Amino acid sequence: MDVLKWIVLYGQYVVIALGVLLVGLMIYRYYLSIEPKKIPVIEIGEENAIGSRETQEDAGGATETEWGTLAVVADGLGKGHAGKNAALIAVRTFLRLFISQDLTENVKYFFNQAFTQSNREILERLQGARGGTAVAAALINCGSLYYASVGDVKIALLRDKELVPVNEGHTMKSAAVKGFSSGLLSREQALAISQTDRQSNFVGRDGFKNIEIGKEPISLFPGDIIIVMTDGIYKCFSWVELESILNRPKSPQHLAEEIIDEFKQKPVQDKDNASLFVLRYNGV
Repeated sequence: MDVLKWIVLYGQYVVIALGVLLVGLMIYRYYLSIEPKKIPVIEIGEENAIGSRETQEDAGGATETEWGTLAVVADGLGKGHAGKNAALIAVRTFLRLFISQDLTENVKYFFNQAFTQSNREILERLQGARGGTAVAAALINCGSLYYASVGDVKIALLRDKELVPVNEGHTMKSAAVKGFSSGLLSREQALAISQTDRQSNFVGRDGFKNIEIGKEPISLFPGDIIIVMTDGIYKCFSWVELESILNRPKSPQHLAEEIIDEFKQKPVQDKDNASLFVLRYNGV
């Protein structure tokens, strides 16, 4: 009788306690089954805008393989759709070769091959139409940044809140500086040439040469940000403005979107196409 009384009096509490325990065990197992969210080694953001042009002549692409991550930006030039087609050909050629090759100890060869083949395909497919493209490529592998460029697409690195140019580019200004430094141009000649707002080299021309390839890879640190951008971006923003945006605590995609949003709001009448990639290195 005492046992029955005990069951009647306390049985319901035992059932409740067992139920609470069971629910707790289920919640515990659920959280054990959830893997912590892994931050990718490299985060990528991309965005573009047509500006005030009738045609978008910029092109870009990025891909990841076991060997590394490649981002390519091309800025086409030419009449009609020649510039647009040249830029697309170059980007597709870079991505195709990168995916199909083993680049171990062979990065410079890859860059040379990618530019040379892009140049050949542009000449063949445009069939005499006047068109070409500037191209810049940033390649990240094992914490190192490799880069190459032709024309005026810029690559820059944000580290410790400071934005630093990586490549020189092929503009009339950079050509004038080199000519004056080497003694080939007088000061007056160099100043006159530097006032010309155009590039001194591009992909899609007979006798193509002078690819700018980084002599040594740049060692990256966690938190470093790489930006690859066409002149539509850096001619519309001051360097300080870009630096300020890239220092915001946001994802690379959000940073790219904010740069383009502010580009669209800039009170500039003649806006060029604008394209960029933003890559953040988070460490291995």
